[in-house]
Amino acid sequence: MIKTGRIEFYDRPTARGLIVGDDQDLYVIRGRDGRGAAPRVGEGVSFEPQAGTDGKRATEVRLVSRGLSPLGREAAPVGVRPLR
Repeated sequence: MIKTGRIEFYDRPTARGLIVGDDQDLYVIRGRDGRGAAPRVGEGVSFEPQAGTDGKRATEVRLVSRGLSPLGREAAPVGVRPLR
């Protein structure tokens, strides 16, 4: 089941962060895809939720909207990138 949410926190050196799902639950992000840029706070994402021993995790995270810019929300570029 695919869920959506937004990046609440992301630490680039450790490649770990948090997503607040549209269901208001928190999901942990671990790692990212080396081809794409690191996620930024406020970006909209879709992901597959997964239960872990240490809480809920987000896997297969994909960018769906950029964070707020001076002009408002921007659409994701063509070819949505994974953030593993």
